[in-house]
Amino acid sequence: MALKGTLKDFNLADIFQLIGIQKKTGVLTLKNEKEVVTVSFLEGDVVAADSLHRRLEDRLGTVLVKSGRITEAQLQEALKVQKNTLQRMGNILVENRFIEAQDLRDALHIQISQMIYRLFRWRDGEYNFSQEERVDYDKDYVMPMSAESILMEGARILDEWPMIEKGIKSFASVFRAANVEIAAAPRDGAAHPGEEAAKGVTLNDQERLVHSLVDGKRTIQEIVERSTLSEFETCRILYDLITRQILEEFRAGPQKAAVTAAPVVSRPASPGTVRAGSMLLAVVVLAALGYRLAPAAQDILAGDMLGGCLAPLAGATQVETIEGAIGRSRLLRVDFAIQIYYLLNRGYPAELHYLVTSQILKPDAIVDPWGRPFRYEVQPGGYALSMAGTPADPRPFQIFSAPPQVEQQ
Repeated sequence: MALKGTLKDFNLADIFQLIGIQKKTGVLTLKNEKEVVTVSFLEGDVVAADSLHRRLEDRLGTVLVKSGRITEAQLQEALKVQKNTLQRMGNILVENRFIEAQDLRDALHIQISQMIYRLFRWRDGEYNFSQEERVDYDKDYVMPMSAESILMEGARILDEWPMIEKGIKSFASVFRAANVEIAAAPRDGAAHPGEEAAKGVTLNDQERLVHSLVDGKRTIQEIVERSTLSEFETCRILYDLITRQILEEFRAGPQKAAVTAAPVVSRPASPGTVRAGSMLLAVVVLAALGYRLAPAAQDILAGDMLGGCLAPLAGATQVETIEGAIGRSRLLRVDFAIQIYYLLNRGYPAELHYLVTSQILKPDAIVDPWGRPFRYEVQPGGYALSMAGTPADPRPFQIFSAPPQVEQQ
């Protein structure tokens, strides 16, 4: 199979889909002005990825040290063994019990997927697929990844990254913790979660991990390198914390200006005001970003608990306005899911429930907060998608879309 050209002629999603559908084995080489990356496929699944300028084998040890999984002394000892035996770094680390096998698998998965997902942000470049009878990869510690799963995550990254990039501004940016009280991590047998939440802003385990790495000195890039999460997930959480004003950008200025600056005196808000503001902000932000929510939060956004949670904090009209915003946000996610379905199947779904059976969306994602199904109709050259109006805004919210542009070779 000859597959060669530029990413302007044939985009990365189509390349991965073609290799995956035909279950090809070989090496895909992509290069632009700054980097050369190779991705190895085994029967259509991704089993390895590497960069010419930043070899995975060289980078793995450094990443494990920065993330605290091994020590610098252990890395140096492993490097000495590697120099004499030419073994893979991962094998050496596991054999010497410097790291658990599962921790190594997780680290390799993150490193490989992270390298691939960065490719989805390339705007131009050249590609060449070389079909081979076999490819070399670490069979003991690398789990093959399907091209379809990579496409799904790549589509999410493409959708969310521009917003995240705008929030974090640059990988050289430095942030620090804002003057916000963080609730203590829940303990076994602790008080009711609501009582913990009243003592400060609650964070989940991943948010706590990323928040702990922010010290007003490390850049975004340094935080990413120390995080045990992927680059995208780390940046997404950073963006979320910035949006919630839990983090603030740190700009080092002249010391005199800092000393002479007038102190800001603020009046502490009452507990009721804090809880009300936190609930409203959380609902709006989560609805806008469409994050993977805990079951309780999913119930709230589904509309089952929304009115009850907000009734003591806002009037009926305000609740309806918030529910309408959640519905429009959910409709936009359905629109994006239809585009993904089109790319995967070269056609539109006959009905929205096909997005559920294809595991692109969950059942509650194709109805509005009041439980009403979204209106969907395939039309010549595109489709129409709409949501009925609300008491606060009776005008229907409509989307008319044409097929996503897929360039053929």
